[in-house]
Amino acid sequence: MKRFILHSLAGWKLAVGVRYRLFRAVLAALIGLSMILQSSGLALAAEGAASEAERPSKPPAPAFTEEMRQALEDVERLLYAQEPLSDWAAIGLALNGKDVPDSYLRRKADELLDNRGKYDKVSELARSMAGYAAAGGSVNFIAGLDLYPILMNHRGMEAEGAPGLALAHLVGNRSVSGTLARTEWYSDRIYYKLLELQSEDGSWTLPGADSAEGSVAATSSALMALAPASDSEPASKALRWLKTQQLDDGGFGGASDTALAVIALSALGIDASEWLTSTGDQPLKALLTRQTEGGGFSQSEGGTADMTATVQAYMALTVYKRFAGGEPALNVIWKQPVIGDSVTVSVEGPEGTLAEGRGQSGEALASAVAFLKKAGIPYKLKSDPEGRQTIGAINGIADGRYGGQDRWKLAVRTKLGGWHFPENFPDGLRLSEGDKLFVYYGSDNTAVLDTIGIEWDFEGQTVLGSPIPVGKPFQLYVKKANRRLGYLIAPGVTVRLGGKTAVSDAEGKVSFEALKPGVYRIEVTGYRKNAVPTVARGDFTLRVFSPELSAYADEAQVSSWARDEMGFILAQGYMQGIDAKGELLAPKQALTRAEYAALLLRLLGEEAAPKTGKTFTDVPAGAWYSGTLAKAAELGITDRTSGRFGPNRAITREEAAVMAAKAGRLSTYGSAERMAFSDIDGLSAASRHAIQAVFEHQVMTGSDGKFEPGRTLVREQAAAILARLHVVMYADSLIY
Repeated sequence: MKRFILHSLAGWKLAVGVRYRLFRAVLAALIGLSMILQSSGLALAAEGAASEAERPSKPPAPAFTEEMRQALEDVERLLYAQEPLSDWAAIGLALNGKDVPDSYLRRKADELLDNRGKYDKVSELARSMAGYAAAGGSVNFIAGLDLYPILMNHRGMEAEGAPGLALAHLVGNRSVSGTLARTEWYSDRIYYKLLELQSEDGSWTLPGADSAEGSVAATSSALMALAPASDSEPASKALRWLKTQQLDDGGFGGASDTALAVIALSALGIDASEWLTSTGDQPLKALLTRQTEGGGFSQSEGGTADMTATVQAYMALTVYKRFAGGEPALNVIWKQPVIGDSVTVSVEGPEGTLAEGRGQSGEALASAVAFLKKAGIPYKLKSDPEGRQTIGAINGIADGRYGGQDRWKLAVRTKLGGWHFPENFPDGLRLSEGDKLFVYYGSDNTAVLDTIGIEWDFEGQTVLGSPIPVGKPFQLYVKKANRRLGYLIAPGVTVRLGGKTAVSDAEGKVSFEALKPGVYRIEVTGYRKNAVPTVARGDFTLRVFSPELSAYADEAQVSSWARDEMGFILAQGYMQGIDAKGELLAPKQALTRAEYAALLLRLLGEEAAPKTGKTFTDVPAGAWYSGTLAKAAELGITDRTSGRFGPNRAITREEAAVMAAKAGRLSTYGSAERMAFSDIDGLSAASRHAIQAVFEHQVMTGSDGKFEPGRTLVREQAAAILARLHVVMYADSLIY
């Protein structure tokens, strides 16, 4: 009963978490928009800080001069020669639209994988996140590592005062968690803590300073974080104080302080070149006087080049260039790389599925077009009334087939389980790694499948969630979503499961008899004859768990290190007993290649194909594993190059790593040298790549500097691999 209750509580927490994350995503979008809308108001506040005599009647348009351009290019050459490249340099290059060297991305990934995102200072973590993201990495997924909750749970959030809080706010407010993990901090809390630290005169101080005097660096950092705020009063106070710190040469002291002030002003939508002193000097002019003959910048005029000042000056010139060009100064520094085969794509026609497979991340329409081209399916694009391109026809099926407003539509199901529709994303619908793209034919009344609720009875009480216990009849509660609402009842849809078909009743429910332990595919369709579908076809996974570990006669033979993981995969229905009665686990028994492939298929929620002997020459058509290996080959888990598979041969650790990496589509992030295994040099490049992938994701690890690629795998070791792979693939998703 305890396990049933835990499943129910987990399901409730997941549902609440998804709503909170969707709220965060919408809030972040609104904040980004408000930044643009408020810039004019903040500019007026800044003008109020200067005297009437200093304020021109109509400020000229900001200009990025030839001198600035040349200075920027000179610094850029120095940055590319820097080894290793610093985080700030990577951020600056990305802001300037320049490529960040791949070596930085690999080195930073090595660092993050080694320390698992644990930094003593919150500024170090936030800076690493910003640099890694600017270089094209995902801060939400680095071999299963999500940095967002680590940042928002950092114990030193307040230790560095305004600079640390400001940087954490800037980074955190531009990223959304890829997990459902609870966090102690969140953007609003950081923002209000920052306001609490503001002095009466409008400035912020540095922590641990000898005096309580305001700091240009701390105040400029805080202003960057305040830029998207709806209340401009704290920013106005800070700007008035900052104006009092401007020196006769137009700067704010050293090159670093002057650069930070320029960045802050640009982020607020204020032209730094218009912040004139009584002598007619301004911050950018003062900054340029600090450039040395070699292209670097010194803190004081005529001084020696300093790398900190050089990088900060580069960022200041870059941010001002963006501002002068009409771009948001700091609004977007995250690159969203296009990654092939990183998302699932389904093309659903009005009468059936046209294609399924893997596609690329990035912009949704571009991903759909790339998938259709790869699949060889003809399509046509058209422009909507607002001039945006959309899909007008696929495989000869054009918009308006049924004489109404029916048409081809797009929707994205995120890794966290929520739906995104183009109508709700004016800046474009995008796909991240692990998302699902639906290209479907329908009208505004056609919905997509939102959730499959699962209910069964336990001692007279209704229990919710999956996996479900063996031997229990159960009900499925089908819900749908459209561009306006989710969790809508889905009556009259067809549900197929375990060879049985049923139609949902008025409450969206269907009933099924008890199932054996294992993993099953649920297919839901809303096709209608000569009409637009009510629901686009959707698939879900149902897990029926095996008896608990203690129920097996040989459970004492399971090694202590493998007990938790063995118990977990039994609870997921991935593994069952080996004898007719299902009473023996045989944890020390060697696993065959066919058995391992079957485990991976269950992990993926895939069902075996119809039995066939055509996939491999050594696989008989009547063998139990014939359909399993055919499906594994179709999914790319197994290699058909040699024409043979060796289904009954014991699988080795090398082979297990290759198949696990392919099943989980595990990428590599750091450098190959980080593995440091002494016994893999003679392996193929593909095997070394797979071993690196499972090592980085902590799915398979070696011991004593060895991976032991030729060692035979036993059932309890396979259970551990499967449990860890499950965590990598599904821990942050809604799995029904």
